Amino acid sequence: MELTDRLRGVTPPLVTPFSNGAVDHDALTAVVEHAVAGGVAGLFPNGTTGEFASLADAERAAVVETAVAAAPADVPVLAGVADTAVADVLAHADRAADAGADAVVVTPPYFHGPNGGPEASRGDGLRSFFETVADEATLPVFLYDIPSCTGTAIPTPTALSLAEHPNVVGLKDSSGDFGSFCRLVREAPDDFLVLQGFDNLLYPSLRVGADGGVHALSNVAPEAFADLYAAATAPEAPAENADGDRAVALHEAVGTLFDACLDGGFAPATKAALVDRGVLEDDAVRPPLSTLDDDGRRTVAAALSTLDGV
Repeated sequence: MELTDRLRGVTPPLVTPFSNGAVDHDALTAVVEHAVAGGVAGLFPNGTTGEFASLADAERAAVVETAVAAAPADVPVLAGVADTAVADVLAHADRAADAGADAVVVTPPYFHGPNGGPEASRGDGLRSFFETVADEATLPVFLYDIPSCTGTAIPTPTALSLAEHPNVVGLKDSSGDFGSFCRLVREAPDDFLVLQGFDNLLYPSLRVGADGGVHALSNVAPEAFADLYAAATAPEAPAENADGDRAVALHEAVGTLFDACLDGGFAPATKAALVDRGVLEDDAVRPPLSTLDDDGRRTVAAALSTLDGV
């Protein structure tokens, strides 16, 4: 089966567990096993929820190695390789390939703001950046649009242009701009995966034709996200039938959990929820992030109970 077909579904951006300040690879393996047992389509180490920006290069490589080793052969691993220089992105990509990853995920280079001028001109530099990576990377490339972290959005015309590149196979959209997302779904080639990055937008995204999602909280409740995907994409599933009713109920419960995690941030909140689930023993994060306080943990646990009740 083609990589893009296997990734139609929900993929968690894996948390990176820590113990005594170091990456806890046994705990990471437990997270992978929990996610896979819940029915996820793929695994995404070294994403935003994985705190990649707080990891040394060697740690990033080791995280991918652990994810690949723990993943079944039929569950693809998409390695985050974000960085600010093309050479560094490609170095991360080479290490991911050596570890056995199936694809890489690339953000715009953070810190550098876009050039001035109209949108078409601002997209030229990003197009050049991504094309250079895609030309030289040995693994398929996913684009990752997350302007809240990079300071630069990928303009929709730029994304559509890059979708024609033979080594650019999809995009994770964490922009929150649903109108632009819908345009990507309508106009991108059929074999280009368009994946929603906001947990609370998965259901409407699937209903307009998205291929799936990459969601922090699917680390915690992978079975709920897999069920939501299946119910929302069932043939002839209008809101009034059983599949549609379940999809809407899951969507509402996921939205409640998503809202509960907003204030604390998704890496700390996801780890707290995994501790509540019994998957992790330690919800430690690295600075500048901080763990949830007791009130935050209780809020997340209550929202998780709501999702469990669907």
